[in-house]
Amino acid sequence: MFKYITCWIAAAVCLSAADDLPRVDLHVHLDAESRGAKGVSPSEAVALSRKFGVRFGVLAEGGCSGEIHDDKTLEAFLQSMEGQPMWRGLQVYGFEWRKCLSEENLVRLDYVAADALIFPDTNGRNVMLWRPGIAFADPRDFMDRYVDFNLRVLAQRIQVWANPTYIPESLKARYDELWTPQRMDRLIQAAVQNHVAIEINAHFQIPSAAFIRRAKAAGAKFSIGSNQHAQGIGEIEYCLGIAKDCGLTAKDFFVPSRDPGK
Repeated sequence: MFKYITCWIAAAVCLSAADDLPRVDLHVHLDAESRGAKGVSPSEAVALSRKFGVRFGVLAEGGCSGEIHDDKTLEAFLQSMEGQPMWRGLQVYGFEWRKCLSEENLVRLDYVAADALIFPDTNGRNVMLWRPGIAFADPRDFMDRYVDFNLRVLAQRIQVWANPTYIPESLKARYDELWTPQRMDRLIQAAVQNHVAIEINAHFQIPSAAFIRRAKAAGAKFSIGSNQHAQGIGEIEYCLGIAKDCGLTAKDFFVPSRDPGK
């Protein structure tokens, strides 16, 4: 872990050490994370992209609810990105989003990402796993249900599995114990079979090196994402550092096919 923190401090050194890796951040949010804080405009994000030498993919969020919840809101997002040299993505919630958004607009996106962080508990209530104080009385039961839920996420028509292997803060110290080889392999196999790239996430610093190495050996593709809102977008040094350590090269990464311009 220390070497990746060092990489974050010495960004230029890490970037030059990973010359064969793509300088992309496909998990950029333009809105601020906390209410009342200032976000960035598309043009401001472009300026940051050029400053860092990192090509951005901007993710709107929604599906049938949230910022994007119908064709009108998706169209507004696409229009806001028109002419900007950045990729256009959508991070979807739930499993009904294809019923709320037309195929005509979905094909205008460069990629769709999804994660499993809004998780249905046994009582049917959705649990937002990133919130403070989230705990499960039986961690192994949670993990078994969580793996099954992630398999549903990976079965969708998406290109990027975002926030892979995230577990609540209360279980973080047991990450290596709970992410057994069997659990890892079930999800890796699903990602490979469904042609879904596994995100290397700078914000949560997941997945583990052990997971990345198993996924590479299985033929998985990866993506790079800061998972930041306005502040910290483009800071991908952690991703580049662990990717290099795990022997990844440019051919192991998913990058959207459309050239978004300069």
